[in-house]
Amino acid sequence: MQNFKLEDHGETISVEFIRDFPTLKNLCQQWLRQEAIAIDTEFDRTNTYFHNLALIQIFDGKQIYFIDPLELSQLEPLAEVFESFELVKILHSCSEDLEALFNQYHFKFNQVFDSQIAASFLDMGASIGYLRLIELMEGISLDKGHTKTDWLQRPLTQEQLIYAAQDVQFLFPVYFKLRDKLLEKGHFDYVLEDSDSIFEAVSAPQNYDDFYLRIKGAYRLNRQQLNRLKNISSWREQLARLKNIPRTFIFRDHQLLEICQRNRPRMADLLEVGCHRASIRRYGSELLALIEQADSQAAEHWPNQVLAFHKLPQAKQRVKQLKVKANQIATSEQIPEDVLSNKRLIEYYVQLKMKQTCRANRFWNDWRKKLLVDTFEQTWAEMA
Repeated sequence: MQNFKLEDHGETISVEFIRDFPTLKNLCQQWLRQEAIAIDTEFDRTNTYFHNLALIQIFDGKQIYFIDPLELSQLEPLAEVFESFELVKILHSCSEDLEALFNQYHFKFNQVFDSQIAASFLDMGASIGYLRLIELMEGISLDKGHTKTDWLQRPLTQEQLIYAAQDVQFLFPVYFKLRDKLLEKGHFDYVLEDSDSIFEAVSAPQNYDDFYLRIKGAYRLNRQQLNRLKNISSWREQLARLKNIPRTFIFRDHQLLEICQRNRPRMADLLEVGCHRASIRRYGSELLALIEQADSQAAEHWPNQVLAFHKLPQAKQRVKQLKVKANQIATSEQIPEDVLSNKRLIEYYVQLKMKQTCRANRFWNDWRKKLLVDTFEQTWAEMA
């Protein structure tokens, strides 16, 4: 694949492939002296648990650089760039990019600026897409026709390369416009903290024993059934990672839920709940053995029952009153209401206060706690 000029929208930007370690090392040292760089990745995750990285794009404001992980495997100099507390890393909807880079290279990230999060603080929508953001802020319509293309094919087509270049080309000018507006409001650091919270979530050590909390409908199970679900969801997660296949290639969530509710599940039950015959052949015996093993555990080791949120005492009224207080704070702080505290975040707070077993909410972080906790605590006391 050859270097090329990106000539569109009145701009001409050079796009260069980084093909060797010394060049990458020198460029990383240059980038560390800048305020910011824009980053994007292309990957495939069609039939795998982990992302297969196919391309890393970096724009330093003057030139776009492509790194092909299938060609250049030694990327260690990027670690210092990504981990720097001085250099801002601009991404859009960063979670999968960060997850892919962390899982494949163990890169750590600081000072990430997610333009999607930034736009939400400026009342442009909770999850605005890159195409729409560029259209609103730059007045440019981009072609997103290669979103689902095969990025692992080689050579990449010229259309794919142009698409990949445009994914970072406009992040840079958009960043400065968003940054200036956020600094005026005093919200710039909030965006960085929310982006950091995303990285903390994707890079946290896996607690496989908690994966049952991610399965919708777990509240329908009694403690014995929930103990089964805890054991088999932990097993499925570890197996999916080991084999690098999607969880659904083993068993689906609703199938695990249904089989946990059977009295003494057998192979025939797996067929009845809709499990694929290939999955039953490969994993059915192990699944049933795990359920039998879970049933042999003493009841005092079973997890507490997961209560449906609406069944918690006065849950609806508590959420309503806390939301009123949160919205008042949002207005005074000039933050969109759903950015400061959406329904899911308030429900999480209620579950914590009522000592309920629940999945952690990554956005219950320091800046929100500073704005909300005192008022929430006072309101909670008044509701008691």
